[in-house]
Amino acid sequence: MQISQKVVTFFLVPALLLSTQAYAQQARVVDTVALHQALADKTATENSQRELVLQVLDRADAREMAARLGLSIEQATSAVATLSGAELNTLAQHAAAVDAGALAGGASTVVISLTTLLLILIIVILLAN
Repeated sequence: MQISQKVVTFFLVPALLLSTQAYAQQARVVDTVALHQALADKTATENSQRELVLQVLDRADAREMAARLGLSIEQATSAVATLSGAELNTLAQHAAAVDAGALAGGASTVVISLTTLLLILIIVILLAN
């Protein structure tokens, strides 16, 4: 029994050591430059989305509606800084709709989109606390 364990160990240990060295030498699927570029692009996209949401929150009608809903614009602004991914994307889409509606003169669309935007921010603030 001990001899068979020694034989297995004798053959198994070198095989495992050689296999890990072989895997360590494999080429990367994505090179470092492409990875850094993808991260920079994601950061730039999220920053522009945050900026769009903050621009909408800075509007007078957004401040008035936030006050009616009992939301502090300062809390909403700090909540936007913590968002990323799908949440930030959703808010940015609503902010873009508010901005586009304001430019096109669609007052009812602006109110609905702005209300949705502020309600999402309220939920985020409540979940953070």
